[in-house]
Amino acid sequence: MNKFISSLFFALIAVPVFGQADSLILSVDLDDVVVTAQYAPTETRNAVHRVTVLTQREWRAQGINDLSELLQRQLTMSVSPDPILGTGLSIQGLGGQNIQVMIDGVPVIGRLGGEIDLSQLNLARFARVEVVAGALSARYGSDAAGGVVNLITATEQDAAWKFEAGGQYETVDLDRQYVRLGRQLGDFQVDGGIDRYQARFGSVDSLRAGVIPWNPKEQLGYDLNLRYRPSDSLQVHYGYRAFEETLTLYGEVRRPQYLPYVSDQLYTTTRMDHSLSAKYQFSPMLHSELTAGWNTFERLKRTERRDLEPDTTSLVAGGQDTTAYTGQMVRFSLATSDAEGRKLSGQLGLEYRRETGSGGRILDTASQSLTPAITNLAAWLGLRYRFHSNWTAEATTRLGHNSRYGHPVVPAVHLLWKPSRAWRWRLGYAAGFRAPGIQELFFNFVDVNHYIIGSQNLTAERSQNFRLSGEWTGNSRKPLTVTGELFYNSIKNRITLADVDDGIFSYVNLDEYKTYGGTLQLNYSPNEHWSITSGGALTRLFNSLANAENDAPDFLTLGEVSNQLIYRLPRAGFSARLDHRYVGRQDRYQADADGHLVRGFVGDYHLLHFTANKQFWKDRVSVTAGVKNILDRERVHVSSGAAAGAHSGGEAGQLIDFGRSGFLGLTLHW
Repeated sequence: MNKFISSLFFALIAVPVFGQADSLILSVDLDDVVVTAQYAPTETRNAVHRVTVLTQREWRAQGINDLSELLQRQLTMSVSPDPILGTGLSIQGLGGQNIQVMIDGVPVIGRLGGEIDLSQLNLARFARVEVVAGALSARYGSDAAGGVVNLITATEQDAAWKFEAGGQYETVDLDRQYVRLGRQLGDFQVDGGIDRYQARFGSVDSLRAGVIPWNPKEQLGYDLNLRYRPSDSLQVHYGYRAFEETLTLYGEVRRPQYLPYVSDQLYTTTRMDHSLSAKYQFSPMLHSELTAGWNTFERLKRTERRDLEPDTTSLVAGGQDTTAYTGQMVRFSLATSDAEGRKLSGQLGLEYRRETGSGGRILDTASQSLTPAITNLAAWLGLRYRFHSNWTAEATTRLGHNSRYGHPVVPAVHLLWKPSRAWRWRLGYAAGFRAPGIQELFFNFVDVNHYIIGSQNLTAERSQNFRLSGEWTGNSRKPLTVTGELFYNSIKNRITLADVDDGIFSYVNLDEYKTYGGTLQLNYSPNEHWSITSGGALTRLFNSLANAENDAPDFLTLGEVSNQLIYRLPRAGFSARLDHRYVGRQDRYQADADGHLVRGFVGDYHLLHFTANKQFWKDRVSVTAGVKNILDRERVHVSSGAAAGAHSGGEAGQLIDFGRSGFLGLTLHW
């Protein structure tokens, strides 16, 4: 408890400064409006794409602080923690560079092992997260062939001042704090904040002994937003975000009896993001949007030798390395509105993207360039037609140029049918295209747990995506909502890591890869006190080792179940919830040393979380407490050695989550 109080001190010390009675934090409630893949902000129920919206209210009620923890609790979304590379994501069986992670429409750069580390994306500065599964290459380009995750910042405040501070301590020995401040000055608005995270997990001795599989880390992030809105027709937003993380790998004690020493590895990650957004409405029927971003990512590896007798520290020769990426993007769109009863609307867009890489592990062997770059130029045209009040069709076509690979025409077609107020049906087809990235082509990563080399012989991926979804929403007499979806993904020349030479991994193309499956989810809210949500998903994953010479199945099955039980006392400002997720056993096949096919599996597991939340002082103060991972599932069993691989941590089993952890959090709004 002392750690918790001390961790909150700097977050709360500024409270008296903003103690005016008329100071309130208010933000526009956009829970029912989405912007991802839309011509203009659109009600979720009227979007031609099925968009999953996760709100700030939801994740705070669960004591969730970063994107990896939030998506871990969603059906068909699988997060994969790596103690060194961070946490990756797959959606409906597609992951890695097929998933585009964005902040306000600007892609996040700096993939490690093909993944954006979701644990580096703290949620304190965001209002909501929008997720669209399925190919969005026609709209967002190469890295969106499997879906998009878009983090949306809060747009406006109604009061002259806003202040918010909070912190949370968890018994696995980690804590977070943040402070945010905003000021409205006529047509101008400025806001920003600082967030801090520390994960220790245990004593240094236990970390050196390998008792704890996780590595301690410290994170510090800050951001600044400037907004100018002189009229309803013009909005301009500049955002700056900076982030630094230090990850420490404590080595075991060598020669403990005579002149003992240790070798520690420190990985320092630095991100700096600049973004500019301008929206202008020429008339009620015509509006434009400009989005630009300049992002930098740097990861520094430092190896230190520490002699314990005497206590001295020195750098290890050859143990230092820096890898850096820079990304630039400019996207402009011009769109017409389907308001005022118009049946036809459209959007024309232009996009420029460039990414460069540098560092001791990056080399273009063909040109001997130490700073290889990939440039993408694209234009897309979208048309939306409401040929009946209940029917809306949208077609999009993207043309592009990639500096290293030929860019095909990328089409997409979506249909929305609303036969009644209760029913929504969506049918969609989308093509996908993904050119290999800098990391897959030129990056080499070798350490005690990884041996990965890039390949410049890769072919670009081509994909097809089909989906059908339905939604039925009841009324006060039938307080039930039912949603379901069927999906199918097919990828030609899929890029994946493969063991090419006895533990050496490189990127290769597979002839094909497919996933298909379905989801069904029900929500029942009989009154203002109770809400019950239950859902299931079945995903079939292509088995690339199946052929006519063996009896391995063509597809492997992954089943999931998700349940939430929520109890509320609105007048008392109290809520309690139980969140459960079950992930079924998944078979795996691999070749043994003699080339024979061996069947193994990744075991099934349950994750169970309990959270209680209480509001005080006219909802200005919120206290959240609970237990995460009640069943204490840190690893799942993996048979036949299938856990070993390019990202193997050298231990039996596959990491899925921190162990059981109690937590206590406090948030203040003013």
